[in-house]
Amino acid sequence: MQTRRSQIRSRTNRRGFTLIELLVVISIIATLMALILPAIQSAREAARRTQCLNNLRNVTTAALAYAEANKGRLPASGTYLGEDRDANGTKEYLNPGRSWVVDLLPNLDQLAVYERWNRSVAYNAGGNPAVGQVNIPILTCPVDATADAKDGGLSYVANAGIGDQFVDVTTNTPSTASNLGHHPAAEPFNWDGTTAGSATNVDLTAELCVFIPSIDVDVPLTGSAVLASAAPRSANIGRIYDGAGNTVMFSENVNAGADSVTGSKTWADPSIRSSSFVFPVAPVTGLNFRVLSANPATTVAWINRQTSVPDGSAPYPNSRHPSLCCFSFCDGSAKTLADSIDADVYVRLLTPGGARRQAFLVEDPISGNDF
Repeated sequence: MQTRRSQIRSRTNRRGFTLIELLVVISIIATLMALILPAIQSAREAARRTQCLNNLRNVTTAALAYAEANKGRLPASGTYLGEDRDANGTKEYLNPGRSWVVDLLPNLDQLAVYERWNRSVAYNAGGNPAVGQVNIPILTCPVDATADAKDGGLSYVANAGIGDQFVDVTTNTPSTASNLGHHPAAEPFNWDGTTAGSATNVDLTAELCVFIPSIDVDVPLTGSAVLASAAPRSANIGRIYDGAGNTVMFSENVNAGADSVTGSKTWADPSIRSSSFVFPVAPVTGLNFRVLSANPATTVAWINRQTSVPDGSAPYPNSRHPSLCCFSFCDGSAKTLADSIDADVYVRLLTPGGARRQAFLVEDPISGNDF
């Protein structure tokens, strides 16, 4: 009997944790969480970044496959279906066709989508709008909230190289020569000191561009320049003078994939603001290849300067990966570039032939330690 009472008494004397003990345990758990969560978040970001780089590699591989089937020539950054004129012959606007994405669809394992595309009409006409809304995961970065898992989402843009400060391609309102957009034949650069828009200057500007838009008919632009079938085309992948591994092909842009007319999501709009990126410079006297980085037409042309603006408003590399942006190169590789990269190195990475012409103050070749 005494033993039983002792057992009952010992049970009733048991107590729980004191408040101080609970606070100590909670503080230990909080400390461990504070140590572990950043590591978990860092691992998640690393995984998302790896997925983004893999997507870029696949898109770049598709572009290289396209080039191999087209005598080494990369696709146009955007294709336009000619010009629209009014009754008196005045040019009104360019008729949009399609973006580079459409041309790469067969190489992106999207042949069924490609065969439903009507190449004779604009991206926003006939049945094309529905086709351009197909969700293609390989075209989007997992941290791009406006594109990932969205119909028509697009996170990757083609490197359209160096252009003048007017980067709009107007397709739904009357246009003038100053806003027809980025194309070597439309740029008012005078590299050799002769005449802006001359054949030599057009060719020189083309050496600063990887992807170039195309128009199916002759369209008079600035001065004597004509945007025609004979105008410069996108780079030949086997003739990247500055080195394929030193020349950017595609970049992230979280502002890509917006219909320039309606603002809705699509990867098919050929507008540079939707599917390409450019480094705009002001065509001042004395401009040469070597001082391009010192003469940007806008400070937002640099990496990650406009990560929170509406889609379709900033044709520049922008990423939501912290302090960096993912790029792919003409040799098929993909890597990240810090948004603090040296300005001169960054601009040289955009040009396929900026170091070619010895008659000018040319770009210096890029060292493997530069980026």
